[in-house]
Amino acid sequence: MGKGRIVLGGVQFAGLEQQKARNLQTAARLIRQAAAAGAQIVMTPEVALSGFVGGEPERKLAEPIPGPATETFADLARELDVYVLLGLSELRGGEVCNAMAAIDRAGRLMGVMRKVHINKFEIPGRWRNGSEFPVWEFRTDTGEMTAGIMICYDREVPESARLLMLKDADVIFNPLACKCPTEDIHRCLLRTRAFENELHVFVVNHAAPRQNGHSMLIDYNGSIVAEAGEDEQVLVCEVDLDALQDYRRTGFYGKHHRRPELYAPLCDPAGQIHPPDANLPPAG
Repeated sequence: MGKGRIVLGGVQFAGLEQQKARNLQTAARLIRQAAAAGAQIVMTPEVALSGFVGGEPERKLAEPIPGPATETFADLARELDVYVLLGLSELRGGEVCNAMAAIDRAGRLMGVMRKVHINKFEIPGRWRNGSEFPVWEFRTDTGEMTAGIMICYDREVPESARLLMLKDADVIFNPLACKCPTEDIHRCLLRTRAFENELHVFVVNHAAPRQNGHSMLIDYNGSIVAEAGEDEQVLVCEVDLDALQDYRRTGFYGKHHRRPELYAPLCDPAGQIHPPDANLPPAG
């Protein structure tokens, strides 16, 4: 159960296609700015280092985790005393995953989130689907919380946020590479994910011209409490975990009034549609 207050930082920048060294430098520069502004946990957009190109070009830029990029940002996390959530393409068992590496304040790799829902427009890029929604404990000098990640399209499937809520997430981090943050239906969707699960959602997108920015923090009431513009920007905002717990104690949504004994059909694969070329993990 979260408590205290934690300052989140989002480094919104345009991950330029196939310019990994430049993107790495930009991410490091902005993470330093975020830490200087008080951020205690700092996140990049999804696949920020390669520019999210897919296919064979992505494979050439991908690397294992741990690897050179995560080691670089582990050093930075240790130097700045911040958590870093880094979006990159991971080379894993000969496959390429859309991954977020979670690095703690001491520079240790806490774990990796791999995008679970690869949609039909991404399938030609031959991304391998992930298979779990991990959560981690984040402890700072001013507060502590449980948090997990849903990467871009993962947010479109309501079970993603539901699973993280059931794992006691206080915050869901949502790194993006799309133009959805300015589309009303997608803003409503993100607000609903926060509201229906009684948690915060922190969104970090690529800046223009790569995408259209508008990174944002959404609170447990479904309100957008902070939002960036389109251009490169560091978005720094605070979450009050004590207020969240007070809200949950008298709440109405989230874990309240659920009837899980009735939900077995949600896990029945009958009728599930996957494109024939979906790169799903092996069964079992």
